[in-house]
Amino acid sequence: MAKDKKDKEKEEKDKKEYQEGLKKTLIPILFGLLAGIICYSIFVATPYPLSIGDQAKESMDNGIVPATLLDLLETKGHSVPENATVEKQGTDKWLINDETGSNICIVKADGNTLNIYTSIKSEDWLLIAILIILLQKFAYPLFKTKIEGAKDWLYIGFMTLFCWFMTFTLFLSLLF
Repeated sequence: MAKDKKDKEKEEKDKKEYQEGLKKTLIPILFGLLAGIICYSIFVATPYPLSIGDQAKESMDNGIVPATLLDLLETKGHSVPENATVEKQGTDKWLINDETGSNICIVKADGNTLNIYTSIKSEDWLLIAILIILLQKFAYPLFKTKIEGAKDWLYIGFMTLFCWFMTFTLFLSLLF
């Protein structure tokens, strides 16, 4: 009788440990996904808009970067040499490369306006992911989960950053 009681208590304890470990894994994954979606949403919501005419679209279709586009990119801190090539990717989508391949810009057309998405240079994306990690400090008490020491926080931080990076990268690959 006593042995059955001990086995049942051990089984309950193992079940609680398993559930707590599952929470410590799933919560950072969800927060990492959230951070990736937030970063992608901010990136897509803030393109460089440029009003152009049909002549600029024709010149880009012919592989020439319009001067107005070069001026806009230069004012935003993205220097594209005049000998850069334009590759047509779709009906209203172009990829602008220089000879080194370091300056890559995606340009999408919406009516008479071009939305220009440049390569990512900001360090604010990582800041968003770190803030999401810090927000988890308030999420774990809601789920009645104990965080014990630096080992748990290193795991939580790693899982969140990994999921943030993967989500952000996968979404950006859809755009580019």
